[in-house]
Amino acid sequence: MSTFTVGTEPDKKQGEPSSRFASLAARLVSKREQESLEEAEEIKKVDEGDYREVEDDYSEDDESDDDGFGAYDSIDNQEDDEDEGGQEDATRKMVERLVAARDTADAGTAAKITELLNSMGISSSWGGSERAKRTDVFGEDKTPSIENLAAKLKSGKYKRIIVLTGAGVSVAAGIPDFRTPGTGLYDNLEKYNLPHPTAVFDIGFYKKNPSPFVMLASEIWPGRHMPTLTHAFLKVLDDKGLLLRNYTQNIDGLEVIAGVKEESVIECHGHFRTAKCTSCKSPMSIDFVSKSIIEDGVPPICPKCGGIGKPDIVFFGEDLPNVFHNNINRDCRQADLLIVIGTSLAVQPVASIPEFVSDSIPRLLLNREHVGGFDTSEYNYRDVFVSGNCDNSVEKLCEMLGWGDELKNAYDSVEGRGGEGKKPTASTEEVD
Repeated sequence: MSTFTVGTEPDKKQGEPSSRFASLAARLVSKREQESLEEAEEIKKVDEGDYREVEDDYSEDDESDDDGFGAYDSIDNQEDDEDEGGQEDATRKMVERLVAARDTADAGTAAKITELLNSMGISSSWGGSERAKRTDVFGEDKTPSIENLAAKLKSGKYKRIIVLTGAGVSVAAGIPDFRTPGTGLYDNLEKYNLPHPTAVFDIGFYKKNPSPFVMLASEIWPGRHMPTLTHAFLKVLDDKGLLLRNYTQNIDGLEVIAGVKEESVIECHGHFRTAKCTSCKSPMSIDFVSKSIIEDGVPPICPKCGGIGKPDIVFFGEDLPNVFHNNINRDCRQADLLIVIGTSLAVQPVASIPEFVSDSIPRLLLNREHVGGFDTSEYNYRDVFVSGNCDNSVEKLCEMLGWGDELKNAYDSVEGRGGEGKKPTASTEEVD
């Protein structure tokens, strides 16, 4: 999919420092996007600890003298900020404020703050006691490893797990990912004569020329594929009461088909189970829409206004579903383990979920490639990366946990497989 519009910011007090600082951070990011040297230099002042001057540049926008930044004035006026130690201390405090603001902001603003931190070359966990955090996450003298993480999971340490999944978890079911050179969906759309590959999922393009999506949708419409071992792993976690939420970027619905409870899954990019008109937004019968697309090969026409209908999958230029915005902040605050599987982490705001969770919980990446901000440096205290295809990695993890039989039973129990189905080939698992 794409970088999507985000929901409105929650109502906050104007004078609340975290809200005001989030607003400043968002404006700084916006100015960076304009790419003028003068504006870039202003942002650089944040890097150097000169917060007062940057703040003053925006003070004309504020009607109140009490703008919630008094703490930053006092930091800036400290004499010891003239030396290197004071400068570092001021920078640390500023970063801590940024992280605090991000934790209470809506998904869109939080993503912008993360972008600002990354542009400054600063990890969101920078400035804390790495030894203390390492002790909290994996125990004294324990390094981040799949063995240590599995041992803690097996002992009952983690009870509220977020699993973020991408297209890689469905490749073994026969559904292509989006970006893999040669085999990915975007590399195989020549027959649709598109101006660019992503146009097939662009809402503006669809309204003008729905035919390419109609042809593609008839090929990828759910119902022809069966869940993979990774989907079965989600069911095992859910059955054990350990799955706080599965945030999936996929639109194939295989999580629910695998038996994961609907309330445990948030389909960030929508699904094919319902449909509506792109013009008047009236709900449309999914049976009518699927018949138009699959059997007739024509775009579904709204019976109320004559507009073009489509299934409720998220296109470029559309907002993520409300269920995402309504749950993401709370879930990330409650999670005690994050598992990321089969994704390129290229699509915002979902790609920022690893940054939304607390910096005191472990993060496990099961992926063909290292992606995102997962730490592999000597200072890493919580991130574990296991390279390989999704199903193989999940199977090995379940063996370490003693869940091998449960994984197999969850896989075999899918309706339609009848316990006699052959495992999908997992040799070419890729990313979304």
